[in-house]
Amino acid sequence: MLRITMSIPQTARVSQPSPSRIAIVGGGFTGAIIAYHLVNRSHHSVDEITVFEPRTDLGAGLAYSTNDPALRLNVAAYRMRAVPGDPGAFAQWLQATGRLSLDTQSISRGGTFARRRDFGAFMAERLSPLTESGQIRHVVEKVTSMDRASGEWRLVGSGGSVVTADLVVIATGHAPPRVPDQVPAHLVRAGRCLPATRLDAASDTIRTDERILVVGAGLTALDVVASLQARQHKGTISILSRTGLLPRPHADGDFSPFGRFDDSPATARGLLRKVRSLIAEVTEDGLPWQSVMDALRHQGQAIWAGLPRQEKRRVLRHLRRWYEVHRFRMPPQIEALLATAAEASAINFLSGRLKRVVEQGQNLAVEISTGNPARTCRLDVDRIITATGPDQANLLDYQPFLKSLRDAGTLTPDGLGLGIPCDDQCRAIASNGHPQASLLIAGPLTRGTFGEITGVPEIAAQAGLIVDTILRWTASQTRTIEIRGRAAAGIIG
Repeated sequence: MLRITMSIPQTARVSQPSPSRIAIVGGGFTGAIIAYHLVNRSHHSVDEITVFEPRTDLGAGLAYSTNDPALRLNVAAYRMRAVPGDPGAFAQWLQATGRLSLDTQSISRGGTFARRRDFGAFMAERLSPLTESGQIRHVVEKVTSMDRASGEWRLVGSGGSVVTADLVVIATGHAPPRVPDQVPAHLVRAGRCLPATRLDAASDTIRTDERILVVGAGLTALDVVASLQARQHKGTISILSRTGLLPRPHADGDFSPFGRFDDSPATARGLLRKVRSLIAEVTEDGLPWQSVMDALRHQGQAIWAGLPRQEKRRVLRHLRRWYEVHRFRMPPQIEALLATAAEASAINFLSGRLKRVVEQGQNLAVEISTGNPARTCRLDVDRIITATGPDQANLLDYQPFLKSLRDAGTLTPDGLGLGIPCDDQCRAIASNGHPQASLLIAGPLTRGTFGEITGVPEIAAQAGLIVDTILRWTASQTRTIEIRGRAAAGIIG
């Protein structure tokens, strides 16, 4: 029997997850809830979570970071289902912290309509332990540039911070409102025409007797009225919109959504017929029309996905404003304020188009085209406030890093004018038509793909989808380690 030792190379393959560094651009509610999800679900498969947000707190963003106590949520607190697995968290927090007892005006028919800043504080309280522990790195800067090289994303902040990431989520939220072309640029520079988003900062410069024209008639315009009235404004406020339609009020009491839309024709006309039929049915039974609109909202993403592109354009052209005024309803406090202001002749509602704005001494002479056939009327005001809604069609022009990504073909404009194109997994679509696994789009920026994605519950649900996408991506990013050695073998006999 002969025993020999032979050199036999052997290889062992061991797969390990690659390092995964996630950067989120934007730390308002959308970016913050994604980061929150990631911390709680990644189970060490994510090495770094970095959020770029210039505000000191995460979770508030532009919508909920206001200090103005007159600005309220337009839905009841119990409907602010922001935290996964805990739908009543915000309403319970209001009670537990004593904020509800300090804001008795928030309680009205239909529920508790809390101050907007309270929801911002709620989100900040949820996120602060995660930033303090280092589980989330908060870079208090704006992203000024972003590019991709050697399989990595490089993000540069306005304060000089440089972050390298393997995957990026863009969650910058709405674009700013567009200044009407009819308003001369020097009036904007002088502050005589300012966006509603700057009203709080400019409030000290606005006299209480000023005659103010608000361009736009959505919830933002009503926020302007509430804010001015809370400051004891005495001058006349005029609200101008093309349709003259205002957000509708909430219904009294509690009710469930009513209606199914999966059997309606995939056309704008068919959808309108279905809505009218269901409203006629539900109101005949003594229930509010709001129950049908809530059902339409809950099924909105499926409805939008089933519409051909041309029908989506028809919805936007003919039904969008009608949907918005029924979907985005005013809180009862605003409803009562408008009624009081109208009785005192302190507020005017105008239907028409802004035709021209001319500075004449201390006055701004505003020409408005109204009626059919059109006629022109004149309105003298001291200041114009724009509340026309976000300019999503030109979103990529407002931030330099988005513009550079568009110029590189990494991002493309949404053909529907609603945001940034992505697929059903929120992966950004490049100019070549392909989704990019390491670049995701989140929140209202994805309206072109998902349609209904503005409210907190819808964004929270999408955050879960985005985290699913991220975790699948991190699982696929594995590295193989080869271990080579020598083996002793053999007895020959």
